[in-house]
Amino acid sequence: MKCFFYKGILFVLILTLFIQCGSRISDDDIIAKVGNTILTRQELHDRMNKEGYPPDQERTYVDRWIHRQLLYHEALRQHLDQTEDIQDELVRIEKELLINKLLDRTYKEKIKMSEEEIRSYYEQNISDFTVSETEVRIQHILCKSRSDANLALQEINTGEPFDNVAKSRSIDAFASQGGDMGYVKKGDLIPEIERQAFRLSKNQISQVIRSPFGYHIIKVLEHRSAGESRSLAEVQPEIMQRLRVIKEGQVYYDLLYQLQNQNKYFVFQPPDAVQPSDSVQTEEIITD
Repeated sequence: MKCFFYKGILFVLILTLFIQCGSRISDDDIIAKVGNTILTRQELHDRMNKEGYPPDQERTYVDRWIHRQLLYHEALRQHLDQTEDIQDELVRIEKELLINKLLDRTYKEKIKMSEEEIRSYYEQNISDFTVSETEVRIQHILCKSRSDANLALQEINTGEPFDNVAKSRSIDAFASQGGDMGYVKKGDLIPEIERQAFRLSKNQISQVIRSPFGYHIIKVLEHRSAGESRSLAEVQPEIMQRLRVIKEGQVYYDLLYQLQNQNKYFVFQPPDAVQPSDSVQTEEIITD
């Protein structure tokens, strides 16, 4: 019996050791270390993906992680985590995070938008999407030198799509969008560009235009006169945002109403505010 007991203990010890060895992090997996805190290769990739860092900024992220850990460890060494104001702030932050997580989850579960609903909102609020003054939609290419602009224009004139040339040669913020600046009104553009934009016909391409910012080429995609309505496709993101605000408000107060009916809560008024016939009133209360 004793032999069987000792064999059982030995088996448990061996199994525990095997599990610990199997879960041990190898030195090759560790990217950085500050004190006893380590950053593994997998954690690095997960953190960078979550925070939107591109792969070529790995070194920058590691340096940032080290700096933050050094500061954090120093704060702990000075026992700043034990001060009353920090404890209160941590409690407040935890509450806010949990509330926001609850609301985000509830909104995701409850809020749906159909194409019919979006179209109905568009038709019922068409006046909100009516153009008040003449607009043009343009594509734009900006180059540093005239020779670069001439080369870009030559490519366009030989059949290369404007948006492809914009992506490969333009240096402005709209290059990644094929140079599409969307609709603009008078006063939105610099004078050198504006004079051409409102003079060109639909699908017409300008010659190279010089300005203090460089050398430009534009193409007019659409003209829109005052009184015309913006298309549903164009305003759909705006409509969806409006509907989301409305629906979030409805879901928020529906959730509060549900919680009020499921839970007891009290507001104790100051003595000088108590009414003779009603010493305790119940109403919505949110505590920090």
